[in-house]
Amino acid sequence: MRIAEYLYVNGFISYPRTDNTVYPATLDTKGIISSFLDTEFKEYAQKLLAGALTPTRGKKETTDHPPIHPATPVKRSELREDEWKIYELVVRRFFATFAGETKWETMAVTVDISGEDFGANGARLIEPGWRWYYSYNLPEDRILPELKEGQVLTVKETKLVGKETQPPSRYGQGHLIKIMEDLGLGTKSTRHEIISKLYSRAYVVGNPLQPTRTAYAVVEALEKYASTITKPDMTSKLEHDMDEISEGKITEDYVIGESREMLGGVFKDMEKNKDLISESLRNGLYEDRIIGTCKKCSSDLIIRKSKKGSRFIGCSGYPKCDFILPLPKTGQIVVTDKKCEEHGLYFIKIINKGKRPWDIGCPHCNFIEWQKKLEEEKKNGTAKVVPAEPEKALKKVRKAPKKKPEMKE
Repeated sequence: MRIAEYLYVNGFISYPRTDNTVYPATLDTKGIISSFLDTEFKEYAQKLLAGALTPTRGKKETTDHPPIHPATPVKRSELREDEWKIYELVVRRFFATFAGETKWETMAVTVDISGEDFGANGARLIEPGWRWYYSYNLPEDRILPELKEGQVLTVKETKLVGKETQPPSRYGQGHLIKIMEDLGLGTKSTRHEIISKLYSRAYVVGNPLQPTRTAYAVVEALEKYASTITKPDMTSKLEHDMDEISEGKITEDYVIGESREMLGGVFKDMEKNKDLISESLRNGLYEDRIIGTCKKCSSDLIIRKSKKGSRFIGCSGYPKCDFILPLPKTGQIVVTDKKCEEHGLYFIKIINKGKRPWDIGCPHCNFIEWQKKLEEEKKNGTAKVVPAEPEKALKKVRKAPKKKPEMKE
């Protein structure tokens, strides 16, 4: 969305924060397409202009802004690579809304082998239609040989394949936005911000999105003590009511009164159970810091901070147990659900904005490798300044006596 806003502010595309999917009659769509006749999209523009321009109509029509479309042609060299990708996406999508249907020739075959039916499906692209303009995720042809009903075939090979039912895959950001749209949650301008908040508040990590233990704790607590706000119905209804206000079907006062009544009950439930909710959230936050079990004393190994701000994995049994492992100074620490077979610790990764995630793996294995590398460098005489051993460094932070001020004469 940040890139889309940049393109809008510079006049390259129309306003991107709109839910409208119907072009208004006042929009000169033919003129927009014609403006691309002298660009690298020339071939696409010519083909569209050779026929009747009849755009598709989406489900939602509003009067605030037209659907997102290119506002003016721009050269690839005038934009950064990521900016061009978004701009090209908008142009191709706009062109595709005026194109014809994609046509496939399909074939479904049922083969009888020893009294058991086996099926196969084939498909061949006949007319690309709109897919020629919007060439993303193109499906491949599945060609079957020419067959006739009753034809006898030779079985060349048989295989017995054992499989297990797989759990549903996690949502990627794009899929989640589509689900939110289907449920009526948010608008085009707010859905990406909602997902950004999930990341910034450490409710999810990675893409596909993986919920943290804190997220589970929040959902479980709210489902138990304020279930109304965990369901999409409430938010969806409010979004629908706001659309009806803009269309003059209901009044603003009616929606405000209804919302106050609905939320008033929710807040009463939350106030009544605030201590139980707080306890549940504290437990979730604590669980997100657990890396594993200490082999010295069987207490939890958790992510901790020293007084100076450095991060480390320490034993919750401190000061009786001083087991410790170092952690990188910067980046968001993500505890995964994968475990080290040798040390029983959860794998971790570090996420820094604008960089690829750093998969540390088992922090204990990582520390052992670091020590080996350090010894090698010492032997070769290439070692730089050697950091203190983690346990000693921690003791320095925790136990170093404060210097007394010197007396001056």
